Amino acid sequence: MRLLLWLLWFAAAALAVDVLLIGAVLIQRLCAPVPTASILDLGPFIISVGVLIALVTFLYTLRRGRSEDILEAATDLLEKAHQTLSPSVGTDQPPNDRRTWLSAARLISTAEKLGSRITEQSHCLIYREKREYWRARLYELIFPSREGLPGSYYAEEPGHMIGYVGDVRASLSEKSLAVLYRFVRWPEDLADPIDGEPIFTDQEIERMRAFGPRGLGNLLAQVRQLRRPGA
Repeated sequence: MRLLLWLLWFAAAALAVDVLLIGAVLIQRLCAPVPTASILDLGPFIISVGVLIALVTFLYTLRRGRSEDILEAATDLLEKAHQTLSPSVGTDQPPNDRRTWLSAARLISTAEKLGSRITEQSHCLIYREKREYWRARLYELIFPSREGLPGSYYAEEPGHMIGYVGDVRASLSEKSLAVLYRFVRWPEDLADPIDGEPIFTDQEIERMRAFGPRGLGNLLAQVRQLRRPGA
């Protein structure tokens, strides 16, 4: 598929060169002291331009469609990773099963690789927002508090992370843990989209106190009072 796209783009580039050459010849003949070009000479030029426009339009449509397919596949894999780690009925923790965590880690890794191949800027933005949504959902699953899940969740004994035999429950793979916990942490190079959002003005707070939500308005009014010098 990629080879075919390259061949089509090469054909479009070659056709563009032909269009330029035909146009240059026509201009030269029209600008001659005695013009030698006729209306019939415009035929090949108009046909070439039409074919070029149609080919470029087809290629951009194909590229956008391929980018959209990758976007859908990548976000679907992130959703599947969350589903894989979702707690079973009657439990409040993800299954501490080695294969489950490995499957989730592989789904995320594949989604990230696909995400890097998205070409359309709008699709890149959509993927980034969907990725942050699933990042937050996965964070809630595997990092439910500051303490996180207990050590015994990952392995019954520390030594089992190195090796285990017999009927011992298989420890979780450290590689899968690395993928999952690195993914759920907010990237250092990613700006928070609400960083530039201003806090409530005093007028907005007073309006909330009058028309609601009054609880929030009263709370913020007290916060502002505490922040005032000498409070």
